[in-house]
Amino acid sequence: MMNVFTEEDKQYIKSLGHTLESVEEQLSIFKKGVPVPNFLRTATIDDGIQIYTNAEIDAYAASWDSYLEKGKPIAHFIPASGFAGRFFRDLINFLNAPYDEPQTNFEKNFFKHLPSFAFFGELNKFCLATEKEGLQELLKDGKYKLIVEYILTEKGLNFCSLPSALFKFHTDKSHRFVVIQKYLPKKIVKYYGSFEDTRTPIQESLIESAMVSGVKGGTVNVCFTVRKEHKEVIQDYVREFKYPIEKKLGLSFFVTLPCQKTNTDTIVVTPDNLPFRDANGNIMFQQAGHGALLQNLNSLPADVVFIKNIDNEAPDSLKKLTSHYKKALGGILLANQKIISRFLRLFDKDEMPDDKLIEAINYVENTLNVKRDNILRLTRQEQVDYLKSKLNRPLRVCGMVKNEEEQGGMPCWVKNDDGTISLQIIEYYQIYDNPTLMNLFNSSTHFNPVDIVCSMVDYKGKKIDLTQYADKKSAMVYNKNIEGQAVKVMELPGLWNGGMADWNTIFVEVPIKTFNPVKTVNDLLRHEHQNTNK
Repeated sequence: MMNVFTEEDKQYIKSLGHTLESVEEQLSIFKKGVPVPNFLRTATIDDGIQIYTNAEIDAYAASWDSYLEKGKPIAHFIPASGFAGRFFRDLINFLNAPYDEPQTNFEKNFFKHLPSFAFFGELNKFCLATEKEGLQELLKDGKYKLIVEYILTEKGLNFCSLPSALFKFHTDKSHRFVVIQKYLPKKIVKYYGSFEDTRTPIQESLIESAMVSGVKGGTVNVCFTVRKEHKEVIQDYVREFKYPIEKKLGLSFFVTLPCQKTNTDTIVVTPDNLPFRDANGNIMFQQAGHGALLQNLNSLPADVVFIKNIDNEAPDSLKKLTSHYKKALGGILLANQKIISRFLRLFDKDEMPDDKLIEAINYVENTLNVKRDNILRLTRQEQVDYLKSKLNRPLRVCGMVKNEEEQGGMPCWVKNDDGTISLQIIEYYQIYDNPTLMNLFNSSTHFNPVDIVCSMVDYKGKKIDLTQYADKKSAMVYNKNIEGQAVKVMELPGLWNGGMADWNTIFVEVPIKTFNPVKTVNDLLRHEHQNTNK
């Protein structure tokens, strides 16, 4: 392996913040291939997924509110690095189609309900200024592709190049958070127009975060991970748009906008698994997917962190429900932290009586859902060592919704390398080419909406190094074309699957109404996103 790299290569690798060992490890994964998870079955109610009564949820939410009064560091971690263009794939296809009028159901619904989108006002204003006709007239004239051009391209509003975090999701019918245009940077006005009664994912995230972890006069810490090319425009946007929310809620926001760390980039290789080089002869690296964000998460100075996706944003009509369940997940995390701490402190003091030892075994087996066949046949010291190793790990509580045929991650039971069985989130891409496992996967009763609360410190209050609890082997390798040449690239283990493979995991059923994904622009036509209470 050492002969693959020249001395110049080694210096170049070091200059990018990588170690030679980490790059060689990546090459080894390319050569050996990515192992398929030992996926046993999907988790269900009473078999890995817990369900609580409304009274229990209320009690856990109340305990979270009490915790907030202690002033402990809490953060909200929201990956937000995508382009809004991903919402418009169907419209891009329409623009390139040989026909000029809508044919598919997607196309027909989009144009039929065009006035229902939050961006309708600024688009209509643009069309009036440019074509001397409003959208209704252009629709009547059959100028469908012209409208799409004005939506997607530099000819108009250029939404394809807009950060998804700044795309208008909702109409704010309450007009509670009004931002005056004259205070906006010109670059924002270009995107945002003069229509202030709308909400972007950034705004919705700030409001929800405040509802979950905000206290009067306090500070809410929110971390959006962004692309380098978007950082400045999002920074300007946040600076101007957070003030009215702060004023209304009586608190402040501390917003950070980190980019993926460059030392998480992964090497690009040829089909023969040799380093691929650019035109200058340098080894090529690429960004390693959202699994690379584990480093960003690990850097947060917080005891507890909430994780969610930027494209799962609830309007005001659902915020009370979504924030209540997030608080409840936080309360469940705190309750289990307390139990784990009690067991580990007894171990530290060597004061674990036999009945408490059995209690700890039952807790690990039935609440943390880490199962080992032979645990009762181990010696007492072996049991103690085993329990300490399993208890003293990062803890996450994950909300799970009923599966409505979404594509993404599922809650599953997996057999680990040490012979234990535990709960994991398995993604489609990890098993898509295995028909047997896909049949199991598709039978899942529940879906991972990325509604996660994490413990970032151990029972002594010491910061946990999260990178030590990832399964480096569960990367994703796929083929790609760069500069006309076939190559292979790697994404690091996904943030909430392989990146958290060795965590303690608790799955909790949450209402489907807490999950409001926007994968395509037409998802915004769902009544949940129309800011109604239907």
